[in-house]
Amino acid sequence: MAKKETTTANLMQDRYDVVVIGGGTTGAAAAYHLSKAGVNNMLCLEMGRPGEGRTQPEHVRQDSPLTAEDESFYVPNFSGSRVFEGGSKGPRTIKMIVTLPPYEMLDGFADLFGWDGVKTYLDLAESGLKQQLDLANQYLPDPKQQIKQDGSLMVCEPDRADRLKQEYEFLQKLECPCEWWEEEHVVDAHGSAAGYVAGIWFPQHARIDSVTYAKVLLDAAVQSGSLTLKQECSPVVDVKDSEAGDHVVIQLADGELIQASQAIIATGGMYMDKYLAGILTPRYSYLAALPHRDPGPMGGMQAPNSANFFTLGFSHDWCVTDNFVRISGEDHYSGLKSPRAKQRCGRLAQWGWEKYPYLEFGADYPATYGIYSETPDFMPLVGKTTQNSGICYMVGCNAWGQASLSAAASLAPALLGYRDLSEAEKQTADLLSIRRFSARSTTPSS
Repeated sequence: MAKKETTTANLMQDRYDVVVIGGGTTGAAAAYHLSKAGVNNMLCLEMGRPGEGRTQPEHVRQDSPLTAEDESFYVPNFSGSRVFEGGSKGPRTIKMIVTLPPYEMLDGFADLFGWDGVKTYLDLAESGLKQQLDLANQYLPDPKQQIKQDGSLMVCEPDRADRLKQEYEFLQKLECPCEWWEEEHVVDAHGSAAGYVAGIWFPQHARIDSVTYAKVLLDAAVQSGSLTLKQECSPVVDVKDSEAGDHVVIQLADGELIQASQAIIATGGMYMDKYLAGILTPRYSYLAALPHRDPGPMGGMQAPNSANFFTLGFSHDWCVTDNFVRISGEDHYSGLKSPRAKQRCGRLAQWGWEKYPYLEFGADYPATYGIYSETPDFMPLVGKTTQNSGICYMVGCNAWGQASLSAAASLAPALLGYRDLSEAEKQTADLLSIRRFSARSTTPSS
């Protein structure tokens, strides 16, 4: 079928069936699954390029819901799917797909959601990971280079070893695929200078070129004739149900109004819905890539060179890939303030040089940052606040939640009423439901 082009005529039609707001990994996957379910007449709005977000900061109009009375607010540059540009500019395949809940320990998650909730999350994340890898292997142009299915290792220093062993015991009881590594095994992978003495190995974990992944899924939906992609468009400043309640109105910063029967908000930290004030907070995440010209001890015989490593609590995650040690961290600084990228990325570099002294101290290195969003319980927000609303949310931390948001995106046809939820999908939808926070919560009908 011929590719559908973005034209003024397309954008001025009376109403779309679905508008997907955000062309990152979640929005792209939602649009793809809707197209496969036979949904036509869709529009995806992306204020930058798919998977990347805007490439330049832009001042937001004073009357935007984003700004309140602060004239100095600037929309952040890069989306949460942000990766390096490849080659000498840093490795592209860095976005982790993990199955662990977004908590330091599983018992903390269980305090809020119960152990049944922990099991549900592990199952849905495993499903989301598999779905994402299946789609990536099907659509990415060079899967061997753009997907690293080499597992991950969670490590700790001596004072946390008992807690890490307790976490392993939790995971074993919940039948999560993993194995315990003693100190000798961990040192073989990291070297003694890093100071890590124990680890949990997750063989199913992976990393992906998330920018290209978002692009190819959107392109597949466009090529099917069901989706129009409007990229580098004016930012969305408001999304609301119409007064009649029969459609959704999306307002862009340039004044354009777009109507849709339903809309999916999949914007991460790049658009803050006024109804989510106090629930969803934009945050920065920083990346540094230290040149790695010597094989060194990291990624030795006991762990693949491209395996991911992360600390208990996820304060840092890193890997050896494409002649770099890629380090992520310094998260949680407010995305409503200046990014302070030089300082935060500098801290990551200092951390890497201290942990792995065989790296060249002070060497020039690529660095960047992205914007994501976080809830008080670190879980994604998925679904509608009321049964009658046409607005469906799929937002939350992309770092922790890439697998869980992939699972949520596959529910898009059911959440928008194009098919029924299976029993397993109902558990997923209930666990991630936005209604756990919404003051407008209603009990869904069976």
